[in-house]
Amino acid sequence: MKRNLKTNILIFFIALILIAVAAGYMMWNKPHENVKDASADKISAVDLYKIFTSDSAKARSMYLNKVVAVSGEVVRVSDNQQNQQVIFLKTQTADAFINCTMEENANNLKAGDIIVLKGICSGYISGDPDMGLAGDVFLTRCYIST
Repeated sequence: MKRNLKTNILIFFIALILIAVAAGYMMWNKPHENVKDASADKISAVDLYKIFTSDSAKARSMYLNKVVAVSGEVVRVSDNQQNQQVIFLKTQTADAFINCTMEENANNLKAGDIIVLKGICSGYISGDPDMGLAGDVFLTRCYIST
């Protein structure tokens, strides 16, 4: 028995929709990476900032969406609008920081402390040179590393 062309096209699109739904369901339920126990590339805050501002293509390929352990001096500790603790690590550029959003609060940290934070590098957002604003490199889901 021959199927007509319309039936074949309908079956094709139904199969395509089912595949898309299955792929979307699997992506939605994909477990988060365990940042705390993951292996990480080690780099200083100064060097991480330098590579993002000097060769952004290389920096993105090396660090973007990867777990990174960043060492540096704490400039300040504050909370963001979602009440997550944010630690700012010093770079060699005035008013430019490695901006680290913590997964867990780090108690008793103060400006001048030297620490290592492990988190997922989400990239560099440039400032506005005309207004004298430097950009920051951002890390999310950070933990204090030993």
